[in-house]
Amino acid sequence: MASNSAIPVVLTIGVFDGVHAGHRALLAHASDRARMLGGTVTAATFEPHPTSFLRPEVFLGLLTLVERRKQLLLDAGADSVDVLHFDAALSQMTPADFVQRIVVEQLKASLVIVGTNFRFGHSAEGDVTLLKFLGLKYGFDVEVFALVGDDGSWSSTRVRQAILDGDVEIARGLLGRPHRLTGTVVHGDHRGRELGFPTANLDMHGGLVVPADGVYSGVLHTATESHPAAISIGTNPTFDGVVGRRVEAHVIGRLDLDLYDHVVDVDFVGSIRGMLAFTSVEELIVAMHRDVEVALKQIDEFNSAK
Repeated sequence: MASNSAIPVVLTIGVFDGVHAGHRALLAHASDRARMLGGTVTAATFEPHPTSFLRPEVFLGLLTLVERRKQLLLDAGADSVDVLHFDAALSQMTPADFVQRIVVEQLKASLVIVGTNFRFGHSAEGDVTLLKFLGLKYGFDVEVFALVGDDGSWSSTRVRQAILDGDVEIARGLLGRPHRLTGTVVHGDHRGRELGFPTANLDMHGGLVVPADGVYSGVLHTATESHPAAISIGTNPTFDGVVGRRVEAHVIGRLDLDLYDHVVDVDFVGSIRGMLAFTSVEELIVAMHRDVEVALKQIDEFNSAK
């Protein structure tokens, strides 16, 4: 096989936003090929997401922040992860320039493994046929790997839509893990504490996809601990004067936590109900107790299935 380095580099390129089951299958295949060749696996991802840069008006949001995406790619079999900064200069590169400057000179690929729908270069003009031709020119091999569910069943787009629809269980199945939001805990109106259900009000990081308004079960992770949680998303229509959507997580069974100014992760396990306007505070409190019971049941089932 052709080689551009002393130790063969098996390269796979994509946005890999979700690092979903299809992506992980591709990484597993790349790892197998690297072992056969005595080489290493490099995964190259783009930051920011190309669609968010080129067409922000249609971009639905991220499934992973880049640091988490890097770790997920390493967990899936990559030996190293290169983050390609997607800017005007990169977006204007011709397919040939992209291959010469990025694939060959920067990443030193010996073998490139990509999905069947891989596109590259200005206006996504490059496809796998052109990549193979350029591989012959520059001395690297190309393999095309059929991502699991190339018909869309494993696509990041489908995952995003499921989350936006509030179908976090479907998203969890496609991702192979719960969807995660990351944010800094900030002060809200403290109404939850007054009702006996203190919540961590999240100032969201990085344009992550936020599920539809409603109540969900999940897990809140601090730097050192993980806690079962009931998560509310929306404007809290029972009360007047709530401005903007909020993501608030009630840590179940812990009233003593002080999370203000801490960065936390919230994983969405299951959907409990839509956002409702209650006629009285008493009715809301009854519903919140019921939400906690359902959340604990869903979390227990999730943990038992691991």
